[in-house]
Amino acid sequence: MQNITIGRFEKDPQAQGCIEPADKRWQLVIDKDGYPHLYVEVNIADDDGVKTKGMFCLEDMMHITVKELMDEGEFGGALPPEEEEEAMAEYLASREKTGIPCPRKL
Repeated sequence: MQNITIGRFEKDPQAQGCIEPADKRWQLVIDKDGYPHLYVEVNIADDDGVKTKGMFCLEDMMHITVKELMDEGEFGGALPPEEEEEAMAEYLASREKTGIPCPRKL
């Protein structure tokens, strides 16, 4: 287990703060409006195929921004029973496979 650092940016016009582990393989950046953005370290290859490390924002893979998701996103509505059963089975299989813990309250 690594130490986690929490930093504040008092004078940065774009970000309030950042949370990162000691190895800096990821960062959770809190923007100026209080929205979180998760960056992870990835391998990047240049035009010559030379690999280096870079940071990638997971939000860039989504069709919606975190701000839109938190403020304007709307989830709900009942699925038909057959879709609900299939969705639950997929969720349970994914949870079993990845072992990702649910969010925690501190």
